[in-house]
Amino acid sequence: MFTRFLSFCFSKESFFLFGPRQVGKSTILDEIPCLLKLDLLDPSQQLAYAKNPNLLILQTKNILEKKEREHCCVIIDEVQRVPPLLDVVQILIKEYPSLQFIMSGSSARKLKRGHANLLGGRAVYHTLHPLTFTELGKHFDLEKVLSFGSLPKIYSILLEDKLELAQNLLRSYIITYLKEEIQEEALTRNIQGFQNFLEIAVAQFAEQINYSEVARESLVSYTTVREYYSILEDTLIGYVLQPYLRSKRKRMSHAPKFYFFDNGVTQAAAGTLKSTLTPQQKGRLFEQWIVQEVQRINLYYQQDWKLSFWRTAHGAEVDFIIERGREILFAIECKYKTTISGADLSGLKAFHDVYPKVPLFVVAPVAHSLKFENVSVFSPQELFQRLLS
Repeated sequence: MFTRFLSFCFSKESFFLFGPRQVGKSTILDEIPCLLKLDLLDPSQQLAYAKNPNLLILQTKNILEKKEREHCCVIIDEVQRVPPLLDVVQILIKEYPSLQFIMSGSSARKLKRGHANLLGGRAVYHTLHPLTFTELGKHFDLEKVLSFGSLPKIYSILLEDKLELAQNLLRSYIITYLKEEIQEEALTRNIQGFQNFLEIAVAQFAEQINYSEVARESLVSYTTVREYYSILEDTLIGYVLQPYLRSKRKRMSHAPKFYFFDNGVTQAAAGTLKSTLTPQQKGRLFEQWIVQEVQRINLYYQQDWKLSFWRTAHGAEVDFIIERGREILFAIECKYKTTISGADLSGLKAFHDVYPKVPLFVVAPVAHSLKFENVSVFSPQELFQRLLS
């Protein structure tokens, strides 16, 4: 139903494909022709390769002897479950330069933590995300995306008008994440503390993080809270947005913000899937979705952008700015309003006083683009097109 952005799948180089659960990694891998596929979610396969990683060498050589192809592919799904296989992959890549390995997983955290062989430049990294605005195409619905996100399976179910099923699956996602990513991978021993933290973090998404306050409410230490945010980042459940601190004249705020990777997962973790959203809640979800989309554009199109937000100690704020190198390309404010007025531009005006040459944008669900002096107001579609032009 959805056409995914899959430029990386057409390369002949070996690569890792990481991404949170249910973004569609396995579906994509099922469509790639290959000589051999290992599904390490299968307990029998996981046990067999954990006992004897060299089994992959025997199987691969046996298949290659029977095939006459210039390009051959081997897929290893959930590779983090048997890290020693990566040593075997390195041996095979060296012996058979035309052999491509595609290795998927929910994140590289366990591999890095266990000092696994990450192939030292012999394989590139790609990340898959929930469906983008472009991938949704004619099926895009802003209200659905704000309330339920864009995980492929969830969105497909919503298009079938199975609202209750979609809600139940999103609730299950949180349980699965806590069980399989956190508990089974032993990322933390204090599951209850992490669950307390997750509830607080979800309540404060898109706001500046007060680590001390989160620690107090979660009943864990300050250091543990910082580690928990690191776990969310490393398992690709979200990302920290740092403040821009190179202001020429103003004293800047130093606390970062945190955004989750999908609005539906955010809503499920917050327990608000059945709640009627207030305008303020929709505004925060709209901001989070715009940040998600810009991050996806950045990674998929290899823009080398750095995202941060701008906020002075006196409260003047711009939701996020985009840099490349040390050059500020754009300053962007998100407003969930169909009518924009001059009162919505105070943060951008304060930013313009310091950086008068940077293009200023407001993104809002407006019917038509418009201009306020040096500020351009775009719909989401127009903004995404402008960023890629």
